[in-house]
Amino acid sequence: MNEASENDARLLGPLERRVMEHLWRGGPQAVGDVLEALNRSGERKLAYTTVMTILVRLHEKGHVTRQKEGRRFRYAAALDEASLRARVGRRELSELIERYGAGSVAGFATELGEGDLADRLARVAREPRETA
Repeated sequence: MNEASENDARLLGPLERRVMEHLWRGGPQAVGDVLEALNRSGERKLAYTTVMTILVRLHEKGHVTRQKEGRRFRYAAALDEASLRARVGRRELSELIERYGAGSVAGFATELGEGDLADRLARVAREPRETA
């Protein structure tokens, strides 16, 4: 597994990743549309409820938006891929700061020889945390 794949696995689970890639490429979709597309491209057939559960979880995490259309929802990516990576990175960094303190994280950045990074980490530590 290469570094990009390892980072993707931490960012999203494998099925979450497939769903997000489909939404990034195809725009807003109903559960049935996503299911059909994933089943066309995948080796393992998925159940409607599986895809629905993934979309609901992605919505709860703030990664997708949904709009009611009659009796169903149409889901869309809330952020492009780069913005999603940045959001998750900020959340992970905030959790590190909360767990170990801003000084520890800034000290680690300084040890890496990233002086400017230590200043940026300190600024991030002072920002209000996202609740998503």
